[in-house]
Amino acid sequence: MSLMDMAPLSTWKCAPQLTGGPLGAPSLGVAVIRRRQRIMAQCNRCALMAVNNFAIVEEKPADVDGRQGQAAVPVHAENDAGSHVPGAGSPTSREAAMIKVAMVRLDGTVGDDVRLTAAEDMAKLFDACIVGLFLNILTPLPTVEGADAEFWARLMQQARKAGDTTEAMLRHRLAEVNGPAELRRFDLFAGDVATVATREARTADAFVTLRLGAADSSGPTEGLDEGVLFGSGRHLFVATGQKPFHNGFDHAIVAWNGSREATRTMAEALPYLHESRAVTVIVVDREPPGQNATAGADAVAYLKHHGIEAQLHRAADLGGVSAALIQEAGRLGADLIVMGGYGHSRLREWLLGGTTYRLLRDAPAPLVIAH
Repeated sequence: MSLMDMAPLSTWKCAPQLTGGPLGAPSLGVAVIRRRQRIMAQCNRCALMAVNNFAIVEEKPADVDGRQGQAAVPVHAENDAGSHVPGAGSPTSREAAMIKVAMVRLDGTVGDDVRLTAAEDMAKLFDACIVGLFLNILTPLPTVEGADAEFWARLMQQARKAGDTTEAMLRHRLAEVNGPAELRRFDLFAGDVATVATREARTADAFVTLRLGAADSSGPTEGLDEGVLFGSGRHLFVATGQKPFHNGFDHAIVAWNGSREATRTMAEALPYLHESRAVTVIVVDREPPGQNATAGADAVAYLKHHGIEAQLHRAADLGGVSAALIQEAGRLGADLIVMGGYGHSRLREWLLGGTTYRLLRDAPAPLVIAH
């Protein structure tokens, strides 16, 4: 059966051309038959749209399911009164760039409130699914000769039971989310945390986390966020818990230096910039005044091609790039910062307190960062 046989003819935009007139008359000549074949081929798109308009979309209740990464994302669709049913018609460029899977690390601590609130705002803004990632850290194998194996086994069992309690709490919390959500749990050793998080983040559009603190530099999750940043190919959304953004952002600033990292991050941030009422491209001048005066104009032009009207602003490098960005964010009242992650080696960034290192810890507004 062809696509044109699957939907009523009246739903095709080309229906007047296929009915009535010479094409509807009997004893069609060869030329007329060929013309009809051409019209049928040209109208394949109309037929496809008609089929989609009459397709039955199964709507399933949003639930929280999944263990060991075996969870299926619930189907979420709107009825005829809704603005959009996924898969109906050809998506616009803006729809194609949306965030649809927001992954958030959950561990049963107070930080979950800020992370999950940010993920909920993101889900509301983009009609996205929330994927909670619970990494239950087990007791490491004993390394001391003669260690009591039974004692270690009891510790492992206790860690798993504690994980069951945390998982139940997280599932209850996700069940209260207004929209599709799921939870993925992994029981693993501390040394595998960054590897598993990086792997799972590759099937998400954004990885929601918090500004890094002292615990993130020495605890069992050490290197998790940086591992996702450098290894997943996805961006981090670093939440600050300052104000909700489910209705969009007031003013987003884009840090631009023409690097590969800045280029990647600006492209990843397009969905957020579309939902920002004002956008400013910030170029921090490290050259004397008057030199490299056109820097940033290419980024503004790129955003304009994507339907985003951005302003260009040049800031003086008085105390380092990170200090300049923080100062400009405060001056402009920015509630979103877009910045490329790392331009130097990790060791140099850590030793010198580079831009990425500082913004991951001191960003005054939510931060979108990619590598």
